[in-house]
Amino acid sequence: MLIEAARQVRQVREGLSELIRIVNDGSMPAEDARHVLEESKAFAARVAVLQADAAAVVAARERHGDSGVGVLAQVAGLSKREAASQVKTAEKLQEMPAVRDALQDGEISLANAKILAEASEKTGVEQVRQDSGLLEKAAELSPERFAREAGRWVASRQDDDGESAYRRQRAWRRLSIWDGDDGLVHLRGEFDPVAGAKLRTRLLKEAERLRREDVRSPGNEDRSHRQRLADALDTLTADDGNRRGGGANRPPAEIVLVQHLSAEGTAAFAEIAGGGTIPQSVLEEHFCNARVTGVVFSGKGKPLWQGYTKRTATPAQMRALEALYGGCGGCGAPFVICQAHHIEPASRGGPTDIDNMMPLCWGCHHKVHHHNWRVVPAGELFTIEPPQRIHYGLANAPDPPPTQTPLPPRASRRPEPSVSAQPPGGHGRTDQSPFDLEAARIGRRSPKNQRDVERGRGPSGP
Repeated sequence: MLIEAARQVRQVREGLSELIRIVNDGSMPAEDARHVLEESKAFAARVAVLQADAAAVVAARERHGDSGVGVLAQVAGLSKREAASQVKTAEKLQEMPAVRDALQDGEISLANAKILAEASEKTGVEQVRQDSGLLEKAAELSPERFAREAGRWVASRQDDDGESAYRRQRAWRRLSIWDGDDGLVHLRGEFDPVAGAKLRTRLLKEAERLRREDVRSPGNEDRSHRQRLADALDTLTADDGNRRGGGANRPPAEIVLVQHLSAEGTAAFAEIAGGGTIPQSVLEEHFCNARVTGVVFSGKGKPLWQGYTKRTATPAQMRALEALYGGCGGCGAPFVICQAHHIEPASRGGPTDIDNMMPLCWGCHHKVHHHNWRVVPAGELFTIEPPQRIHYGLANAPDPPPTQTPLPPRASRRPEPSVSAQPPGGHGRTDQSPFDLEAARIGRRSPKNQRDVERGRGPSGP
């Protein structure tokens, strides 16, 4: 039996090696590569379950006393944290056969299975098994979206409204600063959800202000997003003559707290838009010193009609979109750097209504308008997906390399983003947005893109 098992494992390994070779030789069509990705989802899940089960067998036979975490980390090359998470998920899946079967069949991802396992720890396995709607969402939504939905599901079923969990998070807050051996000053901190949301908002707004300054003045330092965040922390903590008057020039720490109601109209749970759930007591605490704006949604998140003459989202609509999505509908980036995108373009009669808009950050907005990414349903909301296939006409085809040598098989064939014009439709604007200009500027100056052009390749894709 052992020899037969070893032979089967060897065959699988050899098959994977051959498949990797085929994928990398450049001859595989895009549809076949997409099929490989779909099949690998189930395969990766089975491997993870197999590893955890085998590690548990070894630990039980050799009496390790850790359910296999140590041997899994050692033999599979995982960190102790990854191994512990994988073992815990496998143990919970043993109690949820339907979830385990869906994972092995590729119907849900390993990431969503872990989220279900964590939810069962907080509410009980039986509640997860009995809720078919939660399992359907695990199959439909991305891990980022499903984590948010599962957090809401758990919050509505916790006996103490999440009070104890929030207090633990609050007690764990800390900040450290020290001089590193590299000559840099290092900063590390952990914050409770509300304080962390406020700090993130301040930093992102200040970083966005710095980005706009860089766009307006091309001669400025070409800073990365992380460098702008570091500079934002410096400017926000500065106490000079420009910051007199109690910090009136500093960006406000505006966050959106959402109160969800049950079908009977009673309070169900509250959450930070784009973040986790919070206890009712924390929501009431912030009502005392906050500007409260009432926004009422139907069960499917519809109202807030603004007519058909408006081309841009109103502040109230932006707050509603933030409450619905929490961040970018494409990648989950913080809402503070998002714009309202018209799903049905305004140039084709698309209304400026909540059910025809979704928030997109400048990067995802650029993908939709310049790289043919598609808006697709994601449950009751929307997200974006890459194009299934791309066709280039003669006017848009990349120039051949000077030496007329064949292009490398894995080279990207996409043309460099254009800043001369903007496609019609989309978010209803006819002028070029600073987000698009910045994306095109970054694309031109990227060292990787420059190297690709020098080697005769097209610029990298989105």
